[in-house]
Amino acid sequence: MLADLRYALRQLLKSPGFTAVAILTLALGIGANTAIFSVVDAVLLRALPYHNSTRLIDLFSINPTGDRDSLSMAEFEDFRKQMRSLEDLAGFQSQSINLTGGERPDRIRGAFVSSNFFEVFHLAPVLGRTLAPGEDQPGAAKVAVVNEKLWRERLNGTADLANQKLILNGEPYSVVGVISAAFKSPFDPDIEVWISMANYPGVTAARDSRFLIPLGHLKSDAALAQAQAEANTIASRFAAAYPKENAGRGVKIDFYQDFVVGQVRPMLWLLFLAAGVILLIACANLANLLLARGLARQREMAVRAALGANRWRLVRQLLTETTVLGLMGGFAGVLLAHWGLWGLLKLPQNFVNAEDASIDTRVLFFALTVSIFTGWLFGLVPALHVARAEVNAGLKEGGRGTGGGPRWNRMRSGFVVAQVAFSILLLIAAGLLVRSFGKMLQAEVGFESKNLLTLEYRLPRAKYTQPDATWNFHRQVVEQVQQLPGVKSAALIRSLPFSGNGGTTAIALLDRETPSAGREPQVTFNVATAGYFGTAQIPLIRGRLFGDQDRVGTSLVLIINQTMARRFWPDQDPIGKQIKLDDGPSGAVIGIVGDTKQYRLNEEPAPQLYAAYSQQPVFFATLVARTTVDPLSLSESVRRAIWRVDPDQPMWKIRSVQFLVERSVADRKFLLALMTVFAALALALTVIGLYGVISYLVNQRTQEIGIRMALGAQVRHILQLILKHGVLLVSLGVVIGLSAAAVLTRLMAHLLYNVSATDPPTFAAIGFLLTVISLVACYLPARRAAHVDPVIALRSE
Repeated sequence: MLADLRYALRQLLKSPGFTAVAILTLALGIGANTAIFSVVDAVLLRALPYHNSTRLIDLFSINPTGDRDSLSMAEFEDFRKQMRSLEDLAGFQSQSINLTGGERPDRIRGAFVSSNFFEVFHLAPVLGRTLAPGEDQPGAAKVAVVNEKLWRERLNGTADLANQKLILNGEPYSVVGVISAAFKSPFDPDIEVWISMANYPGVTAARDSRFLIPLGHLKSDAALAQAQAEANTIASRFAAAYPKENAGRGVKIDFYQDFVVGQVRPMLWLLFLAAGVILLIACANLANLLLARGLARQREMAVRAALGANRWRLVRQLLTETTVLGLMGGFAGVLLAHWGLWGLLKLPQNFVNAEDASIDTRVLFFALTVSIFTGWLFGLVPALHVARAEVNAGLKEGGRGTGGGPRWNRMRSGFVVAQVAFSILLLIAAGLLVRSFGKMLQAEVGFESKNLLTLEYRLPRAKYTQPDATWNFHRQVVEQVQQLPGVKSAALIRSLPFSGNGGTTAIALLDRETPSAGREPQVTFNVATAGYFGTAQIPLIRGRLFGDQDRVGTSLVLIINQTMARRFWPDQDPIGKQIKLDDGPSGAVIGIVGDTKQYRLNEEPAPQLYAAYSQQPVFFATLVARTTVDPLSLSESVRRAIWRVDPDQPMWKIRSVQFLVERSVADRKFLLALMTVFAALALALTVIGLYGVISYLVNQRTQEIGIRMALGAQVRHILQLILKHGVLLVSLGVVIGLSAAAVLTRLMAHLLYNVSATDPPTFAAIGFLLTVISLVACYLPARRAAHVDPVIALRSE
């Protein structure tokens, strides 16, 4: 084996040009696969950093519209007591929390949890204790557990927690314990403080006061389907016992890892598959190179066979060479992957744990395995063909390759056809994504996102106990910000489009029969100030907007969007219609405004209902300010303006709205960018491979071309002779590639927006593009052949 290895190295060093091209080709293929695998491994394959993470589940309520919803404390307690297929169950919800009492107010991420949360996640405090049983119930002492970061920053890392307090949402909490900074909470890795679920803002004991997401572990002998069936039974008991709160509702249990990566899994596997196709194209290219190299080595193989080497011995020697090549290419590929991964993580994306991707031991083992497999993959067929050559023929040729006959030509042609077909697949996939992304960017969001600054704040309930006080704060914030230089207008909205915030409410239309419990229409519900629609440039279609006359104590007025108007009053004028909000007052429709998209560019607008802050002064608000300058340049000015109203009011998420819109398509941008790179790489490798085959064909037929020209053949006849072969190969590859794409692209239909998976313009354009580029690659060697000197051509043999 060592002798084979030494001989292989000598052979590769004797042909530095071939070796360099082979290593570069392999490095591109293996590097692409290694870089993508590192992300796939970090996001999809690695176990999450939690105790028994493969059995960790989450439990959601399903509302009547089929959307996921949270559970109330009463529902959570019932599930915790009745679920026999679960080892444990803890309640969790995250939210930004006001932290005051320091030099300046701040906003941190906090979690409202049941007392057993730390036990479920096997979290031992590094200092103090966690929540004790009973401390998660209403009326219990207000205690908090903090992480090491907050402990060091706010409590100076003191070991004595006896008298340490934090002012959270305007109320004092005693700090009882410290959790390691290494713990990244589920759903929200930025949690810095954990407090009782009973202290969640606005929570009540009512069964429809829903805010908790339960998390627990499936028992080792239980299946997910069993737990789901058990949860369904419990949910049906809820519906029977509490029909008003539970009619039409269901429940869903998922493995937590499936929940967090479910949306990105198809994208990453598609990229991994694309990288695999790149590697196959590279292998086809190298197989052709090896076939050509094998022809030149026929005499060498014949001599070795004549001296007693059997066919397997020859195959082993040749495979040793290709394995060494594979390992060299793999080493170079890992270097490329290290650089490529750095570039990958710079691209916009929202993949969970993607930042943990690295070239670690697992990834290196993957690269090693791929390198060895690749060496065998591209080397086996050429090795078998070279080893099968006749000894007498090889010795007679004296080392001069004659082309190997029809069998060798068919092999080389087959590899080229495969390259063209694979390239078509990647080019069409990239083309469909480009078309889809273009249509997505052209989609109307319903408002003007440029030159808009946004931030969020939440008022502490303990401080703003009266609706008038809450509204006065909101009103003064808008007035202060509007007076700033560089601000054209300012307004408030509860849930700004593309911020990730939003919610629905059940409604009753008072001009028609009330539906049964659980079947009430659900619409998106929002709260806005009078100037919001003008600031966001959302057009008024009919009626009027909120005005100064709409204030606390007056009759409730509502604004609806066009989709809601069309859905509920397709043949009537909605102005003046009465709508009753879920467990709330009824109000009259005073205006209709344009549709806006709430979460994603590729969604259809949902029915939306707006109430006025002046009549429904909720504690949470999102400020939007239309600016005449770069929005972010006014960040500090806006902060100071709000602190002039209340110096203890924290605010957070100061961003441009344009950034929010772009972030909503970050994953699609990531997918599009990589697929485009892969398609371009596939096209380049295919063109190089096709050029190489046609050039080899020209060299092989040099004497024939000379004879034809000596007998009177014209330049165009020689061009036709050479191009005919290239056109045949390209045509076969295009037909096979288009046929395969018509079937396989259906698997990515869910990633497309307003574009069919078999979009005819994309298929036609890619087929035409690849044909033209391939013909150019064929024309260059054909043109060289057509201008060869017949005398020189005849002498070449």
